[in-house]
Amino acid sequence: METLNQFSKLFLLEIRNTMGLLFWGNLVLAALVFTFRFALFSKDSQRHLLVFGFSKIFQTLAWMAFFLRTNTVTFNAIIILIPNTLIFASYYLESIAMLMLVKGSSKKAYRIQTILFALGLLSFYYVVWIQSASNILVSLASLNIFLLLIIPALRFLTETRSSLFKKILGFNYIILLVVLIFRMIYPLIKTSTTLYSVDVTQKIIFLIVFLMMMISGVGYLLLLQEEKEIQIKKLLEDKDKFFSIIAHDLRGPFNGIIGLSELLLEKDNQLEPKETNEFIHLIHQSSKNTFSLLENLLTWAKSQTGSLEFSPVQLEISAITNKTISLLANIAKSKNITLRSEIVGNQYVVADKNMLETIFRNLITNALKFTEADGEVRISIKKEKNQTIFSIKDNGIGIAPQKITNLFAINYRKNTLGTNDETGSGLGLMLCKDFVEKHNGEIWVESEVGKGSEFKFSIPDTFD
Repeated sequence: METLNQFSKLFLLEIRNTMGLLFWGNLVLAALVFTFRFALFSKDSQRHLLVFGFSKIFQTLAWMAFFLRTNTVTFNAIIILIPNTLIFASYYLESIAMLMLVKGSSKKAYRIQTILFALGLLSFYYVVWIQSASNILVSLASLNIFLLLIIPALRFLTETRSSLFKKILGFNYIILLVVLIFRMIYPLIKTSTTLYSVDVTQKIIFLIVFLMMMISGVGYLLLLQEEKEIQIKKLLEDKDKFFSIIAHDLRGPFNGIIGLSELLLEKDNQLEPKETNEFIHLIHQSSKNTFSLLENLLTWAKSQTGSLEFSPVQLEISAITNKTISLLANIAKSKNITLRSEIVGNQYVVADKNMLETIFRNLITNALKFTEADGEVRISIKKEKNQTIFSIKDNGIGIAPQKITNLFAINYRKNTLGTNDETGSGLGLMLCKDFVEKHNGEIWVESEVGKGSEFKFSIPDTFD
């Protein structure tokens, strides 16, 4: 029995000792997070780690403030507010970092977290101002942390195609939430309970909080590492698929150029001027197609390696579209396609100039390719819900429904010849998707076979 009692003391650290553990634990986690940030991760992950790292720093400072508080009897509003504000701020930042790991987290979700943080802080300040009892403060603090963590924890568990490791981390937060629920109720039942109580239950709660904090901190880093490895694997798969596409699509134009040039060399004296001009025209067209493919290849490679600079500035939209129309006017003229823009002057968007030009060039080229002679391609925009929606609409051959779903994916590419047997790699649409997403926008297509297609993409008025 005595041995059992001694063993139980392993799990019943003094409150201040546990606070010391929480201080050192968060300090070590903060050091690990910033080491990972500077050494291992991409720009996206660095943002996650910066937010998560600051959450650990705030919590480190909070537990140090709790530990250094020697007078726990006299009511001192400042001494109470400083550590609790740091605690609330740390869990707010941790909840934001959790949402960053959940695909499809909307701005609304982040706003909700900010509102919960502000309301929780104000409610706590109010009960301190009216000098509520210590057990009320403890209970309210637990409630505020619970409300900050509940949504991200549930998103972790319910996310579609969530990895097993993410679900395990989600369950860890659920355990912490259960402890917080108990900590909300327990001080109200046992009214003598305060943060510094020597009550055995309080000691166990603090120990569980410490363990969950360590698991969640290390787990967060491991989860980012896992996602990085998944991303690298996908990039390698896309690279292999991409090079097989490029090898296939470059072969055709080069074979055409080589074959036609050989004919010109062999039969130079036997060809009529008209036939020679036709061969030269075909060689010129094949050369332009090859150059366009290589241009997209270079742009895609820069985008994938992160060396493509993203510099959004305020742009007049008509200047971009008019320039693109001028560049593609000859292609439209060769098929007698009416290419017109309904965009007037003095309409602006904040975007990267080169990327926006690439998006328009590829989408308009695509529209011209799949539009019959004497057809029409129309460019327009509209403002909707704090964003600009661009439209490139044609009355061409359209796209079958089964092809639309995977139209922007490299792994499901199926080459379709244009109305004049124009070829393409599908790389242009992939670039459009990549560049639109860099602006926090979306791209989609509405189409009906035989009636044409309308490619649309959005760019928010403001974005990070």
